[in-house]
Amino acid sequence: MDERTALLYAKTHEFKYLVTKTERFITWALKQVQNPYVACSFGKDSAVMLHLVLKQTQNIAVRFIRWKNETDLIDNYNEVIDKWGNLNLTQVEFSRESLSEKHADRYETTGYDSFFIGLREDESTVRRITLKANGRFFKMKSGIIRISPLAEWQTKHVAAYVFSNNLPTLNTYLKDGFSSRTASRIPRVDYGIRESFLADLKHRDFESFQKLLFNFPEIKEFI
Repeated sequence: MDERTALLYAKTHEFKYLVTKTERFITWALKQVQNPYVACSFGKDSAVMLHLVLKQTQNIAVRFIRWKNETDLIDNYNEVIDKWGNLNLTQVEFSRESLSEKHADRYETTGYDSFFIGLREDESTVRRITLKANGRFFKMKSGIIRISPLAEWQTKHVAAYVFSNNLPTLNTYLKDGFSSRTASRIPRVDYGIRESFLADLKHRDFESFQKLLFNFPEIKEFI
């Protein structure tokens, strides 16, 4: 969906109803928890979710995972984060020596009882099954509650919200469209998208791709 089409769609009753429904769910969810945070990747879904939550609680904690020698080369994350202004933001830095290195994607969240995350059913079969089974408000085994306000949103809704609210946007979406997938690190092989992710980056920003190749020579195996 291009910008013109997205802006037209943003005026429809269907879109406005979905936004209102989501805002009401966020209002309800915030009343059920004591100390939530926003797990934000600054991708398209996270941007919409963050904006919707900030409209109701401006000082909520925001947490972003940054990967040394990867994040800054993959996309314009620094520029996008700066455009958000004065967020209550914590950036957690992870690092790895090789793409095959296993790293637990977990970090200290002591004190929080819940988190907002931009999961959507139409992104993948796994997410659709998970959200259908557990719902948008789900208490995990750890005891922390996962809140997924965008579960029912589709890509067209996300694009309409981003453009109509002029949200900070990663270059990937502006160049390759909102159906593109982004990540702050090179995806794990089990995601099944590593090859296409690297091929898109090589086409979009060859200089950054070359720097990543220097940091992780094994990238050659996937191109």
